[in-house]
Amino acid sequence: MADLRVTYLGLKLENPIVVSSSSLTNSAEKVAQAAEAGAGAVVLKSLFEEEIQAEIDAGSRESYEHTEAADYIRSMETDAGLKRYKSLIRASKESVKIPVIASINAVDSDWWIQHVPALEAAGADALELNISLLPGSYTKKDNDVLAYFVNTVKAVRKAVSIPISVKIGQNFSSIPAIVDALKWAGADGVVLFNRFYQLDFDIDKLEVKSGAPFTRPQDISVPLRWISLLYGHAGVEIAASSGIHDGKGVIKALLAGAQVAQVCSTVYRNGLDQIGAMRNELSAWMDEKRFKTVSDFRGKLSRKSSKSPESYERLQYIKALVGRA
Repeated sequence: MADLRVTYLGLKLENPIVVSSSSLTNSAEKVAQAAEAGAGAVVLKSLFEEEIQAEIDAGSRESYEHTEAADYIRSMETDAGLKRYKSLIRASKESVKIPVIASINAVDSDWWIQHVPALEAAGADALELNISLLPGSYTKKDNDVLAYFVNTVKAVRKAVSIPISVKIGQNFSSIPAIVDALKWAGADGVVLFNRFYQLDFDIDKLEVKSGAPFTRPQDISVPLRWISLLYGHAGVEIAASSGIHDGKGVIKALLAGAQVAQVCSTVYRNGLDQIGAMRNELSAWMDEKRFKTVSDFRGKLSRKSSKSPESYERLQYIKALVGRA
């Protein structure tokens, strides 16, 4: 019988399938359902600075001429938002035995520093920093963007003692460089990759609308490339995210070198039973290949383990098809 147990961020998981931050994990009841379905861990729905700010703005609308009143409302609304999130952490921890990872999404660096200790105090096993920064300014350079990520992680690392992972997007000049910088800043892990809000246009109404919210199985190719390149060199643990829709996707992520596979879209589409199906598919594959533990094959298809490492860096189809430019 295959042993699916793994560790991630120093936490012990019964299997490597983690339900990622989403409305699937926005209540203790849903967290308990995910655990019952067989998840190895959950990442709670992110605490968004924007959501709390919206509440503050709504409450302050009648108080703009009264600075003290506006400041009071800001403090009250922030405390209320944090109180709700701390209650979610505590209730989730009480309802399940699997690791519960808190998630926070903020833009203001001071906001991170001030409020993350409360999440640790509430009992979160680890913290996932959902740094969603869109570098849309013509004046900010690559170094400015890198500095924001690094300084944020440094500040959070000083503020908490629990493990920290950083969920990033794929739009960097160098993925290895940003991962290395995050490691030295104090991150214990990275999540590759974040799926940001997808933009689309309604050409009939002539307005902006939301694009496809879910990933597709073929989207796994991007995290597979970078995880396989980073494995054995990054110095941090890696969680795969994007395009993992079945047991095969989990297997591929582990073969590339990931510690765990985060899932979301497939659970929305197929229900919580999909978690058990993925776990069973992983277990059956391991039995077939005679792998007793996940560590027996983790990274087996990474560049580090490959006899043709150059194949991981091919960018043109012609090279892959005929072996020459």
